[in-house]
Amino acid sequence: MTDTKTPSSCGCVWQDFTSLGANWNLIPEREPQRKVTLVKKHLALVLSILLLIPLFSGCSSSETPEPQTEPRLYDSRLNIALTGAPTNLDIVVNTADDSSVIAYGSIFEQLVALNNKSEPVPELCTHWEISDDSRVYTYYLRKGIKFHNGKEMKAADVVASMNRWIDQAANAQSLVGDARFEEVDEYTVRITMEHGTPYLNLMIGGLGQHAVIMPAEIVESAGQDGVVTEYIGTGPYKFDQWAENQYVKLVKFEDYQPYGTEGDYSGWAGYKGAYYDEVYFYFPGDVATIAAGIQTGEYDASTGLTADYFNTFANNSDYKIIEAEADLPALIFNKKEGWGANAKFRQAMAALLDCNDIMYGAHGDERFYNLYSSYMFKSQATWYTEAGSEYYNQANPEKAKTLFAEAGFTDQDTFILLCASDSQDFYNMAIVIQSQMREIGMKCELLVYDWATFVDVRNNQPDKYHAFITSFSAKVLPNMNLFLSPSWAGWCTDPRIVDDLARIGSETDLAAAQQIWYALQEYMWAESVPIIKFGNSMVWGVTTSKMEGAEIFERLVWVNSRINN
Repeated sequence: MTDTKTPSSCGCVWQDFTSLGANWNLIPEREPQRKVTLVKKHLALVLSILLLIPLFSGCSSSETPEPQTEPRLYDSRLNIALTGAPTNLDIVVNTADDSSVIAYGSIFEQLVALNNKSEPVPELCTHWEISDDSRVYTYYLRKGIKFHNGKEMKAADVVASMNRWIDQAANAQSLVGDARFEEVDEYTVRITMEHGTPYLNLMIGGLGQHAVIMPAEIVESAGQDGVVTEYIGTGPYKFDQWAENQYVKLVKFEDYQPYGTEGDYSGWAGYKGAYYDEVYFYFPGDVATIAAGIQTGEYDASTGLTADYFNTFANNSDYKIIEAEADLPALIFNKKEGWGANAKFRQAMAALLDCNDIMYGAHGDERFYNLYSSYMFKSQATWYTEAGSEYYNQANPEKAKTLFAEAGFTDQDTFILLCASDSQDFYNMAIVIQSQMREIGMKCELLVYDWATFVDVRNNQPDKYHAFITSFSAKVLPNMNLFLSPSWAGWCTDPRIVDDLARIGSETDLAAAQQIWYALQEYMWAESVPIIKFGNSMVWGVTTSKMEGAEIFERLVWVNSRINN
């Protein structure tokens, strides 16, 4: 605790008890809001009494104490509850939503961000130029942008970060080929591709493997697994502390340079006003604890609540509900080895599964999901298609039995389904799938781990399982769908899928690109079946009624929010 002192002729000390209030809770767990308010009232009373002491203590002061600062209009601390603890915050390689909620737009920023219309907007650049043939993209960097370590961002940092992103993200590689970013001068970078593409800025702004900018030396420090362990970006908040299995703490970056016009913020783009001194992300471990914590004031916001808690908060004026169609949950087959690598087996699973039962098992309420076959969300009208829909949600056990037999899968074989215990909706989906397989006499074993172990097994131990369950956010380009990546878990290496996505990326005629995609989706549902989409989940969250500016755009957007006092 730091004291603020005002000198006087008799040596009286004026102690700033507002600093005591700011540090009253020395442990991260915040008391319920009503207790915090009570403490503040007591502190205000103590302060008012102490301010009178020099008038009656026999000492005089020739100087008048400095006037008290105006009271804060906004709460200085934000507390968000997440359903699981992230494995790391390197969101170039870590695609988990929890990691992005913490780090994207707050710690890290990009050359380009997407607004809520999915339009690319300059973020760490002032503008860009694209050649007539769409092969050469030139970006002019903003000057005076500081990293959290005090270093100014320059072209060398952008080149290192962007080339690492391309190397890590197979979807980006499919778009740019062997091309890489190069430095033109200290504040200009360029990439020159063999084949033109009109979609590079959409890829930079919208890919789930985020193209965030870090200092070049941090990029170079990545371990053998390709993951960085120092989280240094240019955003309005900087990483401060990670208490394992408890919380991640961010603090306000005082040297942050916002862009755009104050109050103009849309999606992930625009002016960011950092209204909090501290932001905590807690990992309570279960939905009931999150719900209870929101009700007591321990947490200010969460999107981790299940449908059975919806009415608890929707019918209470103390809270705000935010919601959007934000997730595409699916069964992703391990196409590297085992039964998941057998296309006929995958077709059998698509014939068997009743997607309505799977989605209802996860949500318990039909208001919280939609059923349609398109890999692209309805909100992405440019790419939305129902091509291949006759192979979606078939719920046809007899057809499935025939296809299982053709695949060589018998009642003596076992389908191993990997799932995470701390993602309740995914676990519930797995239980329904297991039940549907057992109903036709087939064996299904659930391989259940906590999230961190689940990710490790999913990515590094494909010999242990045949498929896993996870979900995906909306993308503005089919090429951005992570489940179609040949290098991500699931290993979608089907030559037609790889080639057609590359054709889409280089096709400058939108109508022609759309036709390639529509035919490809038909092929994926009818023959290849890299995944089985269950439906689209309505993701909803709750905030305190005093919180403004929070929304869901793919995931929780909290960066430009504030809590009114």
